[in-house]
Amino acid sequence: MPISAKDLQAALPDLESTQRCEGLEKAVTIYRDPWGIPHIQAESEADLFFAQGFATAQDRLWHMDFDRHQSLGRWSEWAGPAGLDRDRLLRAAGMGRTAKLDYEASSPQARAMLDAYAAGVNAFLATTTALPVEYQLLGQSPEPWESWHCLAVYKMRNSLLGTFESKLWRTRLAQVVSPENLAQIIKGYPQGHLLTVPPGAEYQGEPLDGLTALSRETDPGSNAWSIAGEYTDSGLPLVAGDSHRGLDTPSVYYQVHIACPDFAVSGYSVPGVPGTLHFCHNEYVAWGMTYGSADTQDLFAERFRENADGLEYEFRGAWRPAEILREEIHVRGAASVTSEVVITHHGPIIAGDPRKGQAIAISDPGLIEGTPWADAARDAMRARSVEDLHQAFARWNDRVNNYAVTDVHGCFGYLHEGRIPVREAANGWLAVPGWSGEHEWQGYIPHAELPKAIDPATGYAITCNQRVTGSDYPYYVGLVFSPDYRARRIQTRILELAKGTATPEAMGRIHADRVSLPAQVFTRALLAIEPPDADCVQALDLLRQWDCRMDRDQVQPTIYAQTRALLGYHIAQHLFGDDALTLLAEAGGDAHWRLITLQTTLAIERGDTALLPPGQTWSQALTEALTGALAALKEALGDDMSQWSWGRLHCTRPQHPFSVVFPEAASFLDPPSLPVHGDGDTPLAGSYAFDDFTVTGLSVNRYIFDPSDWTRSRWIAPLGASGHPASPHYADQAQLWADVEFIPQLGDWQEKRDRAETTQHLVPQEG
Repeated sequence: MPISAKDLQAALPDLESTQRCEGLEKAVTIYRDPWGIPHIQAESEADLFFAQGFATAQDRLWHMDFDRHQSLGRWSEWAGPAGLDRDRLLRAAGMGRTAKLDYEASSPQARAMLDAYAAGVNAFLATTTALPVEYQLLGQSPEPWESWHCLAVYKMRNSLLGTFESKLWRTRLAQVVSPENLAQIIKGYPQGHLLTVPPGAEYQGEPLDGLTALSRETDPGSNAWSIAGEYTDSGLPLVAGDSHRGLDTPSVYYQVHIACPDFAVSGYSVPGVPGTLHFCHNEYVAWGMTYGSADTQDLFAERFRENADGLEYEFRGAWRPAEILREEIHVRGAASVTSEVVITHHGPIIAGDPRKGQAIAISDPGLIEGTPWADAARDAMRARSVEDLHQAFARWNDRVNNYAVTDVHGCFGYLHEGRIPVREAANGWLAVPGWSGEHEWQGYIPHAELPKAIDPATGYAITCNQRVTGSDYPYYVGLVFSPDYRARRIQTRILELAKGTATPEAMGRIHADRVSLPAQVFTRALLAIEPPDADCVQALDLLRQWDCRMDRDQVQPTIYAQTRALLGYHIAQHLFGDDALTLLAEAGGDAHWRLITLQTTLAIERGDTALLPPGQTWSQALTEALTGALAALKEALGDDMSQWSWGRLHCTRPQHPFSVVFPEAASFLDPPSLPVHGDGDTPLAGSYAFDDFTVTGLSVNRYIFDPSDWTRSRWIAPLGASGHPASPHYADQAQLWADVEFIPQLGDWQEKRDRAETTQHLVPQEG
């Protein structure tokens, strides 16, 4: 159904009229600031979460419903047959099944929080006269919100951010390429790179040798840091960071400030989930999260046989009955499809066909049983110290996270939180035999033994997805971690600070750092080659003047990135054959492309040519790559090298999910593209795929929290607070975000009232 600008305006919610709501105990006020961010005051916890559900539905109802449909494997109802493969995977993963179990495992207090939020969402549905324009496109209306849906949509945003795709990719690739070649790029964490714990220490473990594991026969980043009060102008610590993910439209996170007599918290929420979880502060504690990089998802190759009663799978020489669920998937514009979900004690089958004898099950702490992680979220919002926060996270499950932390008492540091299964490192390489019983989990790492660094003597703690602990840590945690390039730059910037001077503005300058350490290695090697033609002479002259900053307005980042990409293609094809680029385009391939670029940088630095075809030198390979890169850039950007600015290629391209489903509406739904700085190796994140420089991984939030005076805290989002394309707040933070600027979190409630763009009262329904 086509839409018009008038339809977009008609879809905007009423943000000012007093609303009478069934289920509300006392009046609540919602102030929206000049950026449309809600600040909510209530007299009880129940009313607070009710109002948060109401306000979030006003701004992000379709976003919430989109995540609900995805988490429950119902995307095909909206997207048509194109959504079927994803729905089959998500039905198998069973986020809806385990979300219900999580709700049952939660305490009465946590369930009351979820119930109140759901009631607020439904109160909006009952009172609104306008629905998001997406429902007009569909010709549908939203369904009521249930309490467990809150848990399902959180899982949708986090549960599949794990290691299973990489393991599945290696499992498949090991069958078609030499295990020796695959092992070449999986060497583990580089020696001499920074660890998270203890801060400032470097890794000294031996390189991994995965040849045996890879020969077995079987079928995202973020930054956060905290600095001690000795560095700051206030004498109390600071926390800053950003989360790196793909750019969703609307933005994945939703800024909010909620307050009641028991607690107040300001930060980034997940639309559809009560409270704020990971990038926030209350009146006492601040915490910023990065992905923990822990390997918590194992793949088990299962053997099946059919019998009169259904399916059985082998385990330790015996045959066990498999659980079978049959679910109907409704498909927009096509006939419904029945999906068979098969579950073993390891977990649901996500690849292969059990009825053909073999298939692969996934074991994931968040997908095999219910846990009270909602209690951890609720308790964290009430924490009064870093230690309180640590204890709150004892019940955290889904995903394992790193946290940079600080509190008003002067404590600062790092926490590693979540459930990591205890098992051997062999489980980390690819799918292991499920039938043997040799790879079973042996419980979870005790919470007290998870890594942490509280008030480290270094005066800082940095977590940028690098390896958390040294090789002497007694438990297997993971095979693959991000190199320390981002962490090393942040460490350098912190150590450059004069003691007693650091401010939130200084943290903002660290956020903006875009010096690439791999570019330094690469550029030195390029400048050593003999240029074969005039174009190469010109390019090398430019690189000789470059400070290795990935600036959107500079030409050198473009030359470096294209040359590096072509060198990577050359190495990938040598290792994996002519189909290498096709393989890298598959799910899980992107992680291995990053490993290729990492091992290439390390090999260039030490002069090791093992990655190259026999007899080739780095000088030869780099010359070929540079020559090819310049030819490709001429074709794409024209003959004038001075016009090859990085931002012409390296830009955001936000796309609403319905732009593909309803292409005639794309011009209304998609925010503008913006050129941006950085790449995947710089603190100012801007990663991209192996075959295109469009930004695919970026800062989906940036924050600076100051416990000496919370009003000095700053934040920003890549689009805006509203999910309505006609709202002035659909993408009003985008240019500020691209320029690495921030907006204030605002001060006391009088300032919020004075600066409110809109004020709305929710009052109990008259009896």
